[in-house]
Amino acid sequence: MKVLALDFDGVVCDSLREVLATALATYEVIVPDSPLTGALRTRHGGGRWHTFDLADDPVRQPFEAMMPLGNRAEDFGVSLLAIDRGHEITDQDDYDAFYAKLEPGWTDDFHREFYEQRSRARDADPDGWVALHAPYPEFLELLHRRAADVRLALATAKDRVSARRLLDHLGVGDLFAPELVLDKEAGRSKTAHLRAIRDRTGVEFGELTFVDDKVNHLEAVAPLGVRPVLAAWGFNTRREHRRAHELGFAVANIADAESVLFDGG
Repeated sequence: MKVLALDFDGVVCDSLREVLATALATYEVIVPDSPLTGALRTRHGGGRWHTFDLADDPVRQPFEAMMPLGNRAEDFGVSLLAIDRGHEITDQDDYDAFYAKLEPGWTDDFHREFYEQRSRARDADPDGWVALHAPYPEFLELLHRRAADVRLALATAKDRVSARRLLDHLGVGDLFAPELVLDKEAGRSKTAHLRAIRDRTGVEFGELTFVDDKVNHLEAVAPLGVRPVLAAWGFNTRREHRRAHELGFAVANIADAESVLFDGG
């Protein structure tokens, strides 16, 4: 392995609190008369979504359970819409069928508004926004230990400003060369990100390992010839672990991540 490419959310950082808060702020704009957001505001006493502690709210569990099934910002809106309508989604097929029935304009609007809401919250309260993100300390320590052994790259659906600010906050910003931080502008799929990383590093796909917490992302990039590794500490469940094993992908836990990534364990 010459290049270790990483997804951000669910691999480098636990961003669930920020993602859910931003998704709710966006959903309230796109669906202003939503029973879901109305009930949430009643339970939490009004105010801004980014100030709410939603850890024990009933909406968190189904939202988190659907996170592994999506790909981009609009998928957070799709998840909230399913919750709002009481539509049960148990697997990728259920999710894809629900998504397919939506108007493309709706998902496009959600995608655009999501990044606007994130930018507003980030710029209005930089410290509070950063605090919504929880590090994975063991994995960050691993990156520091092995940074001299491999080139590190980021393949994320986040915007560049947010990704860079969080990498610096987590203390790993200097480990990633600027040209190897690929954000949402690199393309709609992680395939586009990895092609860009290949082009910028000059390595063959077979010398590139990609770590993501979403097995559907790994399925998409595997035909390139990269080595796919599922980060079991991220936003996934036994459902995704089983699927990864079925496909022959490595599944790494925090405890054995170094062995899996660098020793093929």
